Amino acid sequence: MTQMPLELDHVGLALNDLEVGRQAYEKLGFTLTSRSIHSGSRKPGGPVEPFGSGNHCAMFEKGYFEVMGLTDPNLHSSAKVLLEKYEGAHIVAFGSGEAENAYRVLLSRLDGVQPPRRLERDAAFGPNDEETRRAAFNNITVDPAVFPEAKLIFIEHETRDVLWQPHLMSHPNGAVSIAEVALCVKNVGETCNKLGKLFGIDSEEAMPGIHAFTLPHGNVYVLTPNGLNAWTPGIEPPAVPFVAAVGFGVKDLHATKKLLDNSGVPYNAHKYPAIWIAPEHTCGPVVSFIQT
Repeated sequence: MTQMPLELDHVGLALNDLEVGRQAYEKLGFTLTSRSIHSGSRKPGGPVEPFGSGNHCAMFEKGYFEVMGLTDPNLHSSAKVLLEKYEGAHIVAFGSGEAENAYRVLLSRLDGVQPPRRLERDAAFGPNDEETRRAAFNNITVDPAVFPEAKLIFIEHETRDVLWQPHLMSHPNGAVSIAEVALCVKNVGETCNKLGKLFGIDSEEAMPGIHAFTLPHGNVYVLTPNGLNAWTPGIEPPAVPFVAAVGFGVKDLHATKKLLDNSGVPYNAHKYPAIWIAPEHTCGPVVSFIQT
């Protein structure tokens, strides 16, 4: 079988107010990129046009995290459809190498895989934002009628140097990677079957009722609302399915806790060397910090 590289590339929020998201994640100790406005093609092969959304990103040695929000409600944005469901984490993206090859592989594995679409945005470049450069991506998505659990993307980066700038990868909270993402669903087996076909690997039971896919970089958890409550007690899903949680690897968990204490952000202990923060402080998902 034709193969493709695969790793957890990024997780993204969809918010009504981008500024609220920026403030929340800076308070959590992330260094965020300057605001960048999206543009792209609405249809495969279509012209690139301005979109009514923008983002700030937290870049890591491995992967990144996107805080996306509306900037002009009069323009097209894929965020609008997401926000009709709930405000919070929606985007789960996997690095999959060259887009045309990835598309052929994915299409052979599951119905509903969409042809690559080009997405571009201007990004500030340099330690003092002294330049503006164009970031370009080719995104393969899965029809939400087939996979409603998340906005699933398989991505080819054409301009990695524009995004992964060295000065952006130092974070006060010590984050060095995007380590995991969790999907809360009604039927774990059904979701794992679809993801297993796309990934070309099987999941394993990580805890009772919670399954995990272990990728070369990053873990993907699939759990039910009961599993979510066992993992992070008291969290109520805004909808099912939804992207419930995102985890970041940190260099020194003790230092991360100290930063959160100084910022007045409460946190809870996991049963392993990690802590988690409730959705009211994160604009939607449970956020975990995990000792690398």
